[in-house]
Amino acid sequence: MAPPADPAETAAPTEPACALTWEAIVLDTDTDEGIPDAQLVLQTGDDERPSFTRSGRDGRVRVTGLCPGSLRVRASKSEHASLALEVQVQADAEPTIIELEPHHDHHSAHVIVIHGEGPTNVSTSESLAGAELARARGQGLADTLSSMSGVSTLRGPAGGMGKPIIRGQFGRRNSIVVDGVRHEGQEWGLDHAPEVDPYAAGRITVIKGAGTIRFGPEAVGGVVLLEGLPLLRSPGLNGEVSSVGFSNPMGGGGAARIDWAPARGRGFAMRVEGNLSRHRAALTPDYALDNTGASTWNVGTRMGYASERADFELGYHLMRSRLGICTCLRISSPEEFKLSLDRGEPVNAALYTAAFALERPRQEIWHHLAFARTRVMLASAGELHATYAFQFDDRREFEIVRGDTQGAQLQFGLATHSADLRFEHSAVHMRGWALVGTLGASVSQQSNEFESASSLIPDYRQWSWAVYDVERFVHDRVELEVGARYDGLHRNALLSERDYLGQDAGDRLDPDSCDPATSGDGGRCTHQFHAPSVSVGVLGRPIRAAPEFSWRTQLDSSARIPAIDEQFMNGAAPSFPILGFGDAKIGIERSWGGESTLQYDGDWLFVEAAGYATYIDDYIYFVPQPQPGQCAPLTCTTRGPFPVFAFVPTDALFGGGEVRFDLTAPRLPFGLSGNAAWVRAIDLGSRSYLAFVPADRYALAGRYFWPDTKVSSRGYLELNGTVVARQTRVDAELDFAPAPSAYVLLGAGAGVEFAAGQQLVHMSLVGTNLLNLRYREYNSLLRYFADEPGWGVQLRVSVDFDVPLGRNAAV
Repeated sequence: MAPPADPAETAAPTEPACALTWEAIVLDTDTDEGIPDAQLVLQTGDDERPSFTRSGRDGRVRVTGLCPGSLRVRASKSEHASLALEVQVQADAEPTIIELEPHHDHHSAHVIVIHGEGPTNVSTSESLAGAELARARGQGLADTLSSMSGVSTLRGPAGGMGKPIIRGQFGRRNSIVVDGVRHEGQEWGLDHAPEVDPYAAGRITVIKGAGTIRFGPEAVGGVVLLEGLPLLRSPGLNGEVSSVGFSNPMGGGGAARIDWAPARGRGFAMRVEGNLSRHRAALTPDYALDNTGASTWNVGTRMGYASERADFELGYHLMRSRLGICTCLRISSPEEFKLSLDRGEPVNAALYTAAFALERPRQEIWHHLAFARTRVMLASAGELHATYAFQFDDRREFEIVRGDTQGAQLQFGLATHSADLRFEHSAVHMRGWALVGTLGASVSQQSNEFESASSLIPDYRQWSWAVYDVERFVHDRVELEVGARYDGLHRNALLSERDYLGQDAGDRLDPDSCDPATSGDGGRCTHQFHAPSVSVGVLGRPIRAAPEFSWRTQLDSSARIPAIDEQFMNGAAPSFPILGFGDAKIGIERSWGGESTLQYDGDWLFVEAAGYATYIDDYIYFVPQPQPGQCAPLTCTTRGPFPVFAFVPTDALFGGGEVRFDLTAPRLPFGLSGNAAWVRAIDLGSRSYLAFVPADRYALAGRYFWPDTKVSSRGYLELNGTVVARQTRVDAELDFAPAPSAYVLLGAGAGVEFAAGQQLVHMSLVGTNLLNLRYREYNSLLRYFADEPGWGVQLRVSVDFDVPLGRNAAV
């Protein structure tokens, strides 16, 4: 929610001889249009206090009462690179042109269109960038996205991490793309959070609904795009230093980014960045969530060369995380599990502590991402883009063990090579229409090595490939998009002898695809999959006199290939002690869906309403399996009692809707925003409700913008609330505990910006669950064992700096 843009005329402190006026216009380098509400920090001398002003709705700025001489200016706007320059103030001068480069091409305040890389006009999407993204720094990816309509969190028991849920779909049905590379990690665990660094993103966009044509068969539910800030295009040295502190869980962290483009090496630029965080175990209103601390650090670098005809870029990013797993998950008997549910807290909660130490059980993760990409102009034909990436995900899980055992009980090593090639052809004009589009192909090779004394996920090798074409016919008030994609995958799974015999005895292996090894030391399962997908969408602006109104409709048929765990899971992991079973007979999951969206995007009001429905044939359902017997509803094993889950194909129907709005009162310092989301999902086979579907959710936030002063700008106070209904659409026989009660969370925040010399300082203070409400979240794996954290406060401070190198302007 942005403050209202006021007429941009500022009177500087005057002396009798200081009566000059400086005028400027702030332009977008891509569109040459004026940028409204851009912030300018003005300083006339080293000892003078900086003053603030903002551009008007047409991007113009007018400052009066200036003395002749030098004026230092720093211009900034969210979604644009900031710019520092020095001008000479003198009589009868022409207006200064200040050009800001957009971080991401073809953007608007609410719907983002990134040709070839991001959502198209016909997709419903929502983004975080600039100040809104900065206020979420220090959180995991799922929590960063949870403020968006239609997005919630499947929370795990490890260090407060979780997976994003988009329109009721989570995990492998949502694709995550980091800097144009599809993220590959150990997604088989319900609690395994994506190994990505939100701190490194300059913008995060969520595409809601199937994005399979551009992003692959995993994007049935949606796509999360994390895009880094582009490298500098003009000579300079700039960056950001920031810190964040949390009260619950107590801890903090810091981050730094430095960008450099030399004045004598036009086109070359590089970046170095890194961040770290550490926090102790979280506190519920009544007890500590023992052993839920976390330690994470990230480092990265990239360098590139850019020109009008070609771009080249190399990058590397390393993520390291150590995540404690709540002690509350360890149960010694079914009676203890039932007693914990009846009491509403873990049996041994009085012994829990909020310590920084990370004990067993815990997870340790290393994730490497390296990439090389290029863009080449092919004369008037268009642009050719090529990317090669390598990812290695090293995950280790530590169980509670006896004796002096030091190593991990489970170790996974996932290596992925991928290459993408796409051609964005130039517009073809046809009687008032323009045809633009992208043709692409990709190939990937992946291998996984699993080390453990017990079975869980087999070693496997797989090749995948795809070809696709997306074309858009653009008219003045109508756009039509059609797309098609074809995916193929060849997978070889290598099962140990114990694993093969156990799954064969349970009739979970396909005899046409699986064979025992001739040497008697296991078996091999070979599968071939082919998955075509198509989509068609329309964007219309039905009212010529009111272009703020738009209507979008999209229809799609997508196919998803089963993941390795869905076919071969056989065991339990320390990260979440459930006994899970796959089925090698599971085949492709086919969805048929559609959505429609109405939107109004005016100067002071934004409203969007969307509805969608999806039928999924052979939906791969990871469903609880309550067991009979002496350990009911759990099952007894030599390692203790475990809940049982299994992958079962069924036919499913998903549907729902979302509403969001953003109101900025004209000429008043107030703003109001809100959203609501509803999801319904039915198992058509059993005529019952599906598990793990988010409950109805409503959010409302009101904000007061206090006036800019000579020392501060963009100050605000905010009060917000979130209402989550009880999930009543559940099958009680397919769960281990009743759905938790509805709850209301109250939050508040405040923020301000001020200049310190040529540096811009941002500060924000955010409070969550301020009523210290005791509650459990239906989509949290923790809900069977413990409550969610209580009240907390987060303080964030960041400093932007910019040193121009050969970018001075004179008037």
